[in-house]
Amino acid sequence: MMSPGILFFVVGPSGAGKDSLIEGARSIGEPFVFARRVITRPAGSAGEDHDELDDATFAEVEQRGGFLVTWSAHDLRYGLRRELLDVLSEGRHVVANGSRAMIADLSMRVLRLVVVEVTAPVELLAERILARGRETPEQVRLRVTRQVEPAPVDVKTVRVVNDGTLEQGIQRFTTALQCAIQPPGSEPFVEAKLAGQALDEAQYAAVFDDILARRYSNAEIDKFLLHASQHLSDAEVLAIARVRATLMPRIDWDEPIVVDKHSMGGIPGSRITLIVVPIVAAYGLAMPKTSSRAITSAAGTADAMETLARVDLKVDDVRRCVREARACIAWNGRLNHSLIDDRINAFTRPLGLDSSRWSVASILSKKRSAGSTHVIVDLPCGPRAKLKSTEEARALGELFEYVGQGLGLQVKALVTDGTGPIGRGIGPALEARDVNLVLNNLPGAPADLREKALLFASHVLAWAPGIADATQGRQVAEYLLASGAAWAAFERIVDAQGRRTPPAAPGTLTHRVRASRAGRVASIDGWQLAGIARLAGAPQDLGAGIDLCCEPGQRVSAGQTLYVIHSNYAAHLDLAASAASAEPGLMIGHEAASATQDN
Repeated sequence: MMSPGILFFVVGPSGAGKDSLIEGARSIGEPFVFARRVITRPAGSAGEDHDELDDATFAEVEQRGGFLVTWSAHDLRYGLRRELLDVLSEGRHVVANGSRAMIADLSMRVLRLVVVEVTAPVELLAERILARGRETPEQVRLRVTRQVEPAPVDVKTVRVVNDGTLEQGIQRFTTALQCAIQPPGSEPFVEAKLAGQALDEAQYAAVFDDILARRYSNAEIDKFLLHASQHLSDAEVLAIARVRATLMPRIDWDEPIVVDKHSMGGIPGSRITLIVVPIVAAYGLAMPKTSSRAITSAAGTADAMETLARVDLKVDDVRRCVREARACIAWNGRLNHSLIDDRINAFTRPLGLDSSRWSVASILSKKRSAGSTHVIVDLPCGPRAKLKSTEEARALGELFEYVGQGLGLQVKALVTDGTGPIGRGIGPALEARDVNLVLNNLPGAPADLREKALLFASHVLAWAPGIADATQGRQVAEYLLASGAAWAAFERIVDAQGRRTPPAAPGTLTHRVRASRAGRVASIDGWQLAGIARLAGAPQDLGAGIDLCCEPGQRVSAGQTLYVIHSNYAAHLDLAASAASAEPGLMIGHEAASATQDN
């Protein structure tokens, strides 16, 4: 028996270019049939070629069941004729321009429905609509920012981004149609994984190929990735890493050793990368470091570096920086961004799900694509860190080293203290200030930040020819830091990337949070403080954040400043101050310190 055809229901906002893509795809031919809509609009008027009916006749045809589906928009009636069911029964596929509001209704009337959502960036939608000259800028703004109902989750949806030339858009559209009529060859592997079976490298390669070709619906992709991210054997993590490495072009370096560093993150103020990289570069090793921006914290490595230099580097920029300064500290969003990781993060982060094992494959495949040969990994653990216990961190460290070996990388994982913030500053400019203090050996440099940076630099330098082990690496690192060689190397990196003049400074608006009574600081909740720093505007406001004025175990007197909130915007400062008053994030003795107002 012949399988029924698919009804491709094309939806999208004004300005997305649906009509142009549908018209351009007509040449695709069999087995596709392009539906001709019935509209209560005169034939020959601007817009698509259609069948014209007046309102009365349209209502009559609708009353006798002559339409598969109808809807209203812009004071017009639209309909798709019922005869399209006969075309679908013949096994041919129908492409129809439609309305998002009718998706649920159609899903109950046809056996096989695929929604094709044509999209474009909001600013491009606005530009296209304005070019028509029929609406005011305010009307256009309201149109492009209007919220629309999502398609039902059980309806397969493919997305076509129409943000290039018309030819590119038509190619993407026709490819989406063709891919959708071909059952994914990896379907048995997806079903096996969902049933609890492990997949091998070839099977993951097939699944990823079909995912990237949009042969699965968004709901199917999410279901598979959610399950896979939570149920992976060690061998599967390595298999995924190998497959992912093949999906990204690799940067080749004419270097015997190319080092990199990664942290599982989440520790406020732990900006050691900006110290480790120049120490390593001062010795002469190549270290093209790519880092992330903050997602849920007050600052990421790229955010802190951006207070001093440009970070949105391309591959050619990275090569030049390494040639000129032996290193860089760049944002990874321009270099090895992953749409698959975006999809996983979209549901694991809000639900608080652990995707650490998946992250190992993601991280190391990116390091390999960046041309790294040696990678050191920071695994902070603590009650509020991503890794809760030493045992959990050690197990993940062993997995990092196992997968690294399978990728041809030398990986060293170090378990570190993640019970509280590192350094004094929390926020891009304040963290960069701490880095400056350490690199210049200045009074007031945070000792914990300096010590952790030297620890990692010593293990990286232990890979260098002529350095026997981490103990000797520590001696070399201390000399490079104390002599000013590391600072000079950092200045070369900043110049190579493009110095920011003037550098971003801590926000000029401040609020002091003071101790409500005398006592000893029992604990500092860095994650609570990071939340306050975000309310102050970090990381978007590079100067926003928190400057700690005390440390655990320190005695404080009533009224003594515990920390200073910085911002460049009064409204943000007020929000942060209010949050600090309610939940200051510090404990004195066994009671929470309360904030007093002092702007």
